[in-house]
Amino acid sequence: MSKNIITPFDRNQDMPLFESAGHQEAFARLQLMVKNNYLGVLTGEVGSGKSTLIRHLVHGIDHMSYQPVYLSIAGLKPRDFYSEMLHHLGETAPFSLVKAKRLWEEVLEARHKQGDKTLVVIIDEAHELSQAMILELRLVMNHRMDSVSFFPLILVGQPELRRILRLKKYEAVSQRIGLRYHLGGMTRDETAAYIRHRIKAAGLDKPLFSEGAIRMIYSATQGIPRPINHICSQALYDAGCKGHEVIEESHISRVLADMERQRGTAG
Repeated sequence: MSKNIITPFDRNQDMPLFESAGHQEAFARLQLMVKNNYLGVLTGEVGSGKSTLIRHLVHGIDHMSYQPVYLSIAGLKPRDFYSEMLHHLGETAPFSLVKAKRLWEEVLEARHKQGDKTLVVIIDEAHELSQAMILELRLVMNHRMDSVSFFPLILVGQPELRRILRLKKYEAVSQRIGLRYHLGGMTRDETAAYIRHRIKAAGLDKPLFSEGAIRMIYSATQGIPRPINHICSQALYDAGCKGHEVIEESHISRVLADMERQRGTAG
């Protein structure tokens, strides 16, 4: 197999969503966050599938009723937030933070009265939010004392976000979180099913991964999809170069050893 051949595990391949138990539960909670206008939190390890779930959520919502807004800005500050939100709503943000907040509240109130689409605000890499922005979430979600939120806001980030939100200084924010979910890795059986799913979705019946190879993949990845994809792709290259139709432990061993060398951790 030539190294320029695309495999079923390469990131640029558009594959049907594989729904492990964890992904099903995470997606169900995301839907509830949207339905109930919650401040919600989705965390997970790098490569666990958070972005895939968010894409699936945005693709599947009723775009006649909802307007998704996706933000991914390192160190997001309140002024960044209000400027981006006003921009998405077709408004020019004043330079002053106070004026930007006032305009945001006016626009939000007017949209609500007019029955406009409900915003679905998604902040990615939320573990990198500035302290000021985390504290600002209280006002973003409840700008009037007598009202519930007009829209859902979903924070998506790495496990560090869970630790941050447990800090005492953010207790008032944490108490406002309606739903949260931590996306872990797949089980060994789910890992095997995931590998078969990717191969079948590509319309292939070979090569096959032996049970020993799958055990090694699971041990090395703990069921996290992105590293599974990487290892499987490299194993397919290795097997293809040798004309093998079954991925064995030896193929996985060579891939893992090469990964260690690339990281500079092997002797």
